[in-house]
Amino acid sequence: MSTAQHAARRTARQATGHAAHRTAHHAATRTARVTAALGAAALLLTGCGVLDGPDRLSADCTVVVDGSGSGADSENGFRAKEKLKATVPGFLADQKCRYVSYAPITAASTASSCQVPRMDLDPDDDQRSDRKSLWEQTRVLAEAGAEKMLDCARRRQPGSDVLGGLERAAKVPRDGDGTYHVLVISDFDQSDPDFRLSRFELETPAQRDEAVAALVAVRGLPELPDTTVHRVGFAMRGGRTTPERVEQMSQFWQQVLEKEVKVGVDDGYGA
Repeated sequence: MSTAQHAARRTARQATGHAAHRTAHHAATRTARVTAALGAAALLLTGCGVLDGPDRLSADCTVVVDGSGSGADSENGFRAKEKLKATVPGFLADQKCRYVSYAPITAASTASSCQVPRMDLDPDDDQRSDRKSLWEQTRVLAEAGAEKMLDCARRRQPGSDVLGGLERAAKVPRDGDGTYHVLVISDFDQSDPDFRLSRFELETPAQRDEAVAALVAVRGLPELPDTTVHRVGFAMRGGRTTPERVEQMSQFWQQVLEKEVKVGVDDGYGA
């Protein structure tokens, strides 16, 4: 083999070696980049998990309580406080209530001086990782707030201006997301100085129309968009209401709430 041929083969081997080196270098570089990208993604996902934690509470809710005599804690009443204790914690949990406000039902609900501060059940400044334990604690406090409102409503101007109680609920701040949930613990027997439902016959549509018009004339209609009203104690009155009157009251309030005020009605929390 000539000297020129040896030189050519040497050059070819060197070129092949350099190419292989470059290929290995590029492969290593790509591997490093992919590894770094995956590592960054893993860190990002881990970080998001820490920041997000469990699902946060988000709904606006109000508890409206009836301070009238028909809610007495005896066989002659529908036991408002007993129903409050049995219903409020589950309601707050089911509806994922974050902000809880309170409103009274008295003889003049809109003008009542009863006030209980709104509560944030999932405050941002609480940094504990187990937020469920936080919610359990704040719901206990929220139930106590509802009892405080009920006690005040019973002491001051006891009566049953149900529509006025909903008007109070319509005026509270709404900072959460989605449907506004209003729990009303009342027999819904509207009874105030200007309107007594017991004085109206409700058997026929014409009679119900007359009663609805009379109520709206003196109380107006609360503005409650995107709202569900959850009723507890409806038409009980200590067990003294006949089945026929219960059905008539149901149709009357269906017309008031669903057709006039335009809210959803939910009796899922029972009597």
